[in-house]
Amino acid sequence: MLNSVYKKVKKGEVQERMQIICPKITFHGKKTIIANFEQFCNSINREVKQVAKFLYKELATSGAIENGKLVLQTKNPLTEDKIKKYMKNFVYCSECGKPDTIIKKEDRYYIIKCEACGARKTLSL
Repeated sequence: MLNSVYKKVKKGEVQERMQIICPKITFHGKKTIIANFEQFCNSINREVKQVAKFLYKELATSGAIENGKLVLQTKNPLTEDKIKKYMKNFVYCSECGKPDTIIKKEDRYYIIKCEACGARKTLSL
């Protein structure tokens, strides 16, 4: 009976629960522009200001968020590497490696909690 049920049930494709949008990085003169910055931040479930603050600090520059774009005041080819570093440290779960995480504040600490496996880790922001 179990075999007949397996034959009747359609085999579906396994899909990720989160679709992460790749940031579109371009250089104009002495500026670096991430065109889809707001969409990228929404796809990884993070606040725009928090991700921008991390990039300002890591790239040692200033910038501004304009119409969903992040404009950095430097031409830095390491921008993509810094975004990958952010993803590794603040988005992907350290236990299961999935990007289904949220950051919340408990007392004085920020906690990254994985919605896939339930792991928790304290962050230093």
